[in-house]
Amino acid sequence: MSEEEISKLPGVGPAIFEKLKEAGYNDIMMIAVDSPRNLAELAEIGEATAVKIIAAAKKVADVGGFETGDLILERRKNVSRIPSGSKAFDDLMGGGFESQAIVEFFGEYGSGKCVSPRTEVLYFADGERNIDEISRMYSKLGMGVPFDSGEVLPLNDVFVPSLSQGRLERAEAVAIYRERVKLMFEVLTAGGRLLELTGPHKLLVMRGQEISWKPTWEIRAGDLVAVPALESCYEDYELDIGSMEPISWDEVRSVAPYAHDGFVYDLVVPRTHSFVGGNLPTVLHNTQICHQLAVNCSKPKEEGGLDAHTIMIDTEQTFRPERITQMAEAADMDPDAVLKKIHVARAFNSHHQMLLLEKVFEVAREIPVRLLIVDSLTAHFRAEYIGRGALAERQQMLNKHMHDMLRFGDVHNAVIAVTNQVAAKPDAFFGDPTRPIGGHIVGHTATFRLYLRKSKGGKRIARLIDSPNLPEAEAVFQVSEAGITD
Repeated sequence: MSEEEISKLPGVGPAIFEKLKEAGYNDIMMIAVDSPRNLAELAEIGEATAVKIIAAAKKVADVGGFETGDLILERRKNVSRIPSGSKAFDDLMGGGFESQAIVEFFGEYGSGKCVSPRTEVLYFADGERNIDEISRMYSKLGMGVPFDSGEVLPLNDVFVPSLSQGRLERAEAVAIYRERVKLMFEVLTAGGRLLELTGPHKLLVMRGQEISWKPTWEIRAGDLVAVPALESCYEDYELDIGSMEPISWDEVRSVAPYAHDGFVYDLVVPRTHSFVGGNLPTVLHNTQICHQLAVNCSKPKEEGGLDAHTIMIDTEQTFRPERITQMAEAADMDPDAVLKKIHVARAFNSHHQMLLLEKVFEVAREIPVRLLIVDSLTAHFRAEYIGRGALAERQQMLNKHMHDMLRFGDVHNAVIAVTNQVAAKPDAFFGDPTRPIGGHIVGHTATFRLYLRKSKGGKRIARLIDSPNLPEAEAVFQVSEAGITD
């Protein structure tokens, strides 16, 4: 019916109607709330024609009219929710993650994925190559401030070799986090590597034909760990990180726990989540919830799902089909059927990311899409719009991007889940120094904002810091092989 209404709008002949359809305008409200410039550009029509069409659409859709609260309440009954897998988390969110809203996840510095103070790290600061134990790196580069159960040291212009798409490239390290723990694990390899890591710290492991990031406490003798395919000493590294060869493998000989009772350190690399360290070069690791939401979205309605599809715009190569398989099997679901309902596209830059969102409207005309994930929302914008001079343009583009997501959520009654990076505020000597990227634009446009951080015993804490109707509160949940649980 809506397309028929569009075809009858003044100024919309057969040719323009086809252009509007091709541009993804299949609902009268989509036209009514759009800007003339955007409509003219996407539908390839004159701006004067766009103004006329939008004015007519506003009359048909009754945009700008006032409604009584009881009518709005009745319409709110159409809102759907996707459960997280944790009752405590769902209670925090008023029964699950609701449609027609943007849920933003951000955090955290300390994640328990730490290394011993003696772990050597290769990094570049002020254009110079450095090789230091991570504890010495911490003391050389500044002064930490209290954070969570430890301390965080914000970094500026510090870069490390990091694994991305099967090769090493230069990535920015934004902070060093440290905390005290009582238990560590010693990993010895056939190639002479000695790694001292906490149990949750992950290494890239090959076991049989499977390659995945595994926490140290799950690694066993015979596994192969990823190492840079270079000479086995730091002096052989060259400044041109981009020229490094792909990784090779070293066999694990033993994994054994030992008492530590001292500081451990975590180098925070938001874009790629890995760095190179150890007595001999080894790749060391640094979004579970979005994967879980995608699985739960595909569940039948009688089991609490939406029996629908998920679209994921992946900016950092975070999607792991193996993790979906684990979560689906834990829920007694067919992994292949679940994976067929998850549609993933890699965004290579911010412009491509915005174009993919336009494509999402087209895909949703063919299949029922009830969950849109953007992971990470701000990574490309942060990398491409550098410096205060580019801030206004970056914020303008982010604003348009987020409002397009909201429009998709409204039109398709879909849940919008976005992850966000954090930056340290160096002058925050009291309280939490982390701030999500995107400033007021992201803060005001996101409907719900959730800050995720670690807790003891492998638990995680989600703090709801902003919501239109729910109180600020916290929920404790757990991430296991089965997925998100209480």
